[in-house]
Amino acid sequence: MYVLPEQLEAWSIRLGRCDIAPDHLTAASAHRIMQTHAHWMGSPCAQRRAALNYLVRTGRYVLDSRRRHLQVSFQHLEAPLDFQCDCAAAEEFATILDRTRTDLEVVIDRNVHPDMPPLPCATLWSA
Repeated sequence: MYVLPEQLEAWSIRLGRCDIAPDHLTAASAHRIMQTHAHWMGSPCAQRRAALNYLVRTGRYVLDSRRRHLQVSFQHLEAPLDFQCDCAAAEEFATILDRTRTDLEVVIDRNVHPDMPPLPCATLWSA
């Protein structure tokens, strides 16, 4: 079966191919991708990332500037753990763990993605 280039986006969305980013997006197709690919399994989804970038760039989605990316790296684990939380919880979490644990590193930045899992029990770390 031959698929025309203008049909490729619809086919890749329908097939659920998370490794292929669409070339051309509209507001409707970006919203459809965000709903269809509303999953987080720790692996990047090129379709959802492209749709989110399009919606942010066109002013249809506003990222929460109060949220922070919290990355926790343990010496005995290969892959770091990534979470999102508010700024106060991130800073308190990092401060307490810095005083009590020597086997980990906590990095806080603004590279938060809406699909990152929340910091478990984040309310315990907010003042």
